Amino acid sequence: MPDAMETTVSENQTRAPLWRRIISSSLLSERAITLSTIVVATGFFASKILGLVRVRLTAQAFGTSAPYDAFRVANTFSDMLDSVIAGATIAAVFIPVFSSYLVKDEHERREGWKFASAVLNDMFLLVTAAACVGMIFAPQLINYFIAPGFGPAQSALAASLMRIVLIAAIVFGVSGTITGILHAQNRFVLAAMASPLNNIGVILAVIFLVPTMGIFGLAWGVVFGSLLHLGIQIPGLVRAGMIWFATLGLGRGELHQSMRELLRLLGPRIVTTNLGSLTRLLMNNFASFLMVGSIAALDYAYLLWQFPETLIGTAIAVAVFPRLAQRVAANDRRGFQRLYRLALVTILALAIPSALVAIIFAQPIVSLILKSGAFDAESTTLVAGVLQFYALAIVGEAVLELVARVFYANRDSKTPMFVAIGAMVLRIALMLGWRETLGAGGLALAYAVTVCVEASVLWFLSQRRFMRENL
Repeated sequence: MPDAMETTVSENQTRAPLWRRIISSSLLSERAITLSTIVVATGFFASKILGLVRVRLTAQAFGTSAPYDAFRVANTFSDMLDSVIAGATIAAVFIPVFSSYLVKDEHERREGWKFASAVLNDMFLLVTAAACVGMIFAPQLINYFIAPGFGPAQSALAASLMRIVLIAAIVFGVSGTITGILHAQNRFVLAAMASPLNNIGVILAVIFLVPTMGIFGLAWGVVFGSLLHLGIQIPGLVRAGMIWFATLGLGRGELHQSMRELLRLLGPRIVTTNLGSLTRLLMNNFASFLMVGSIAALDYAYLLWQFPETLIGTAIAVAVFPRLAQRVAANDRRGFQRLYRLALVTILALAIPSALVAIIFAQPIVSLILKSGAFDAESTTLVAGVLQFYALAIVGEAVLELVARVFYANRDSKTPMFVAIGAMVLRIALMLGWRETLGAGGLALAYAVTVCVEASVLWFLSQRRFMRENL
């Protein structure tokens, strides 16, 4: 009888109008998730639009100059810290553990807030200590690891800028963790407003500080933006009824068992996300030996291809992930499988055309968005060439955002780590092979190819482990 019913449903779907079939096979069939995705995507869209304004103003002021190269290098260590404490990093391992408290009684929810407080406090102390180390050893990090190709003056400038932007890393340590807490409770609105406000802070600095302080004004703008990023999310904790406890994740008991579970998941997740930061570090390292402006060109092109990827892959994955984790916690395997398929189909349907547009129209896109002031025709040609090589990453990164979270929802952070390590080894080999022949574009192509390989391997493994009908 069930087989007959399923056959009837299948026949009815086949006879349905095309628009209904499209809706039923995409996330549009899930109203709550669609609304959450719209909220997240709206926040990302506002952030990206403001980010383009920020990039255009920055390009107008600095172009592909040596000071801007120094600024980008100065952010490398800070970006590595951000990758540890960013909302996506914490949420990936925090949500599955925190959700076990949220589905229980009031006493357990209070214990859940103790757990959240311990995570918040521990992360603040950890990132503060790491930032202080970075401030002290900034010259050595620049000279020996991040940009050994820089001359003495440019290295000194990058070190001074690094000490400033690391202040923002401490603020993001708190703010990023709060983002994870809000996402765990399916509260997306204020978290979605944080990134746009961060960009507004940087834009105001470019307008009011850069004319008198130069590149240092841009660095202080990063700090100001981080404070706005934090401030907008605090009311969300109040509305969620958070109770803050002055506790750390040490000792024994249920709280500390949850913390140990979090740390078990967090270790591989930190390795995975820092491989992304290591990629940018190595790209800056290799590009520092290429023509002047190569680092800046990689940065501008990265921001451009990230625009569609964030609106597609990241927005959908962020909105879907809490529901995936909840279905796993409820042992609803069929619901988990259906939601995963819907999200994947939706991402591919949007990401592939976006990549083609970026490849075909790279030159006019760069010219329209960035060409102004110090960003001249030569800069436009350089960045457009890099963007064409980078564009393939739109598909790979968008899919990776989802398939990696499938493993995190099932409390497996090791598999994405091992796959990412393999992809990193391949990436380094390709960057070394292509940088001499293709320049900065070769570095971008190496990233794009390997992120597609990484996403494909994780998809294959997810099909074998989580998508079998008998699970």
